[in-house]
Amino acid sequence: MNKRIFAALATVVLGFGVIAGIGTYVAAAKNDPGVTVAEAADSYTAPDGTVYPQVKLSLNVYPNSLFGGHHGAGGGAHPDYVSYGLGGPNGEVLSDAQTGTNFQVPAHTAVTITVYQYDSGETLNNDYFAHVRGTADGKATFVQRWDTKAKSNASTEQQITNIPADMVGHTFTIHGISDKKSQLFVSVPLMMSNDEEVGAAEEEGGYTQFPTKTTFTFITGDEGEYVWNCEFPCGDGTIARFGAAMSTMGYMSGHFIVKG
Repeated sequence: MNKRIFAALATVVLGFGVIAGIGTYVAAAKNDPGVTVAEAADSYTAPDGTVYPQVKLSLNVYPNSLFGGHHGAGGGAHPDYVSYGLGGPNGEVLSDAQTGTNFQVPAHTAVTITVYQYDSGETLNNDYFAHVRGTADGKATFVQRWDTKAKSNASTEQQITNIPADMVGHTFTIHGISDKKSQLFVSVPLMMSNDEEVGAAEEEGGYTQFPTKTTFTFITGDEGEYVWNCEFPCGDGTIARFGAAMSTMGYMSGHFIVKG
């Protein structure tokens, strides 16, 4: 009898696990069901002289989901969650974008990503992620104050290899393991915007005029599907701040697909 009871309980627990897994998958799909295909650009010459075809992506990171985009009008189910989203070429808010966290790029191609970071920040749990890793030249191009109205730098453009670990807003981190043979690890820290300006803009129902701007390039290998995420603990109100937006696909994580 005890064995039967144990087996029954095990079946129930397994059933709940399957249901929970399906629920998580479905929820993730609803958060961002689409895929953004990177736009073709001019060729890129790597530091070793190799010339690659190039594609580009422009992304924004927000202190909430009220920008709309793939979350829908009003910010969707979690308007208070921090979130990535597609951005315009000068950091414009694309409130009508249908996707924003799943990306597709070609194999054996230079991928250049520009991220406009509209959120404030604090200190990383692990300063490993305060360093630029996996880019074509080991660096990123950084502007601490980008003027979204003038569409120009409001501070000097710099080449960086790291930022202070206590000034990180978010990161863009592609994890190296894929479903195929090629491995790809890229991690770039995104400096926080001015905290007072971020807060003042939020109170007025908008976003700071002066986000930080970070641009970086890396080279893809063979086909494969990866997962990217933010490594800054931005899941407020959860254990170690790694829940909520941090653990929900379509906000601070998504799929990165390399396709031939």
